[in-house]
Amino acid sequence: MREHVLEISTEVFHMLQQQSPGYVSWAEEEPGPTQKILVGEDVYTEFIDRAIAHHQTLDQVIREACTRTRNQIFSGGGPGGDTRRLKKTK
Repeated sequence: MREHVLEISTEVFHMLQQQSPGYVSWAEEEPGPTQKILVGEDVYTEFIDRAIAHHQTLDQVIREACTRTRNQIFSGGGPGGDTRRLKKTK
């Protein structure tokens, strides 16, 4: 599977760390306003398509996905998306 790099704000990066701490490490954060993450092609396509369709930024799309996933967990609806597909780039 091909992978793509997405550049997101550090704020959203921190949200990802809290949502899936085993997959995004604090040690991998770089100084600066943005961070880069590596995602699978299917995740990349989903994020880009959703951003275009809803006239949103990637940060908004990822924040929404994290919020939706968290709400599904708390309501017993399952984990939602597969966070194992998110990786921090080097």
